[in-house]
Amino acid sequence: MKTKVEVYPATEQEGGGFWVCVCIHVSSYYKHMEKSRVHCLDKQAIADATWNALTHKVCPECGHVFSTHGWEGIDAHWRAHHEEVISYEDAWKLISKDKYVEVMLASAE
Repeated sequence: MKTKVEVYPATEQEGGGFWVCVCIHVSSYYKHMEKSRVHCLDKQAIADATWNALTHKVCPECGHVFSTHGWEGIDAHWRAHHEEVISYEDAWKLISKDKYVEVMLASAE
């Protein structure tokens, strides 16, 4: 799964600073995973959030960035947040083969 990260300014009402947002490649565009964006107040926080998003596994459904241990925790995360979309067992078969976005996009058409 191809990902990128976008950084953009937060408003004064949002506390200033910046937002770091993971984007997942979906067909011909990148989908912004707004629910998983990270609010950063300084350059180091922006660098850390960006590095984590680019080097760690990312949930293809919501953009949650996992720890440094690969997909560790995906089962609990999926069951808590995405079981209504597709069962964890079926999702994992696709995620582990890097086919989740492709198959889910095709099934939505």
